[in-house]
Amino acid sequence: MYSDGCGSQLTSGGQFCTKCGKPIVPSGVASASATGLAAGQNARSTGAYEGSAGAYDARSGAAEGRVRGNIHRLATLWMISGILRLAGIGWMMVFGRMFFPQMRGWGGPVVWPFGGRWGGEMLFQGGLFSLGIILGIFGVLHLLLAWGLFERERWARMLGLVLGFLALVRFPLGTALGIYTLWVLLPESSGAEYERLARGDGQMNSAAVSS
Repeated sequence: MYSDGCGSQLTSGGQFCTKCGKPIVPSGVASASATGLAAGQNARSTGAYEGSAGAYDARSGAAEGRVRGNIHRLATLWMISGILRLAGIGWMMVFGRMFFPQMRGWGGPVVWPFGGRWGGEMLFQGGLFSLGIILGIFGVLHLLLAWGLFERERWARMLGLVLGFLALVRFPLGTALGIYTLWVLLPESSGAEYERLARGDGQMNSAAVSS
């Protein structure tokens, strides 16, 4: 054996080095101490890894359940939006004729831009006619999206993303609905989860039809 401090050869049975005075530690004790230290470090490393893995799994689980936990509520909101848009067209047709004399000829045999004379009254009717068409188209699209989300149709996620981006400009209710839609459907994990939901519901429907 040799001293760790000066490298001098140690005498058997001694407790200190005769040259540097460093205590002599038996080889078995030193080996056990080193093994215990390494085991403690490995245990701490394993605990830290398991803790970080558990936190990641919790975050991943929350992200994975985002679509399943919000898709029914999201579909209901889009259904309400579509109904309100179509109701707006009905309000324009019924109450508009009562309070705006220019609209009393709307829906008659001659409607802009297909004919009639040009003037302020005709332009007013044409603007309302165009607005009604736009509201009607988006109302139908909103109802179609709601139905697609309820039925877990695969195309409904893409339609929801498109309508969600368009809804951002309709402050404040449309903006809130758009943000909520994108929060639910836009992440990559949401796309994978929605695909699994659509595939699972499709298999269940096929089994029900075959039975």
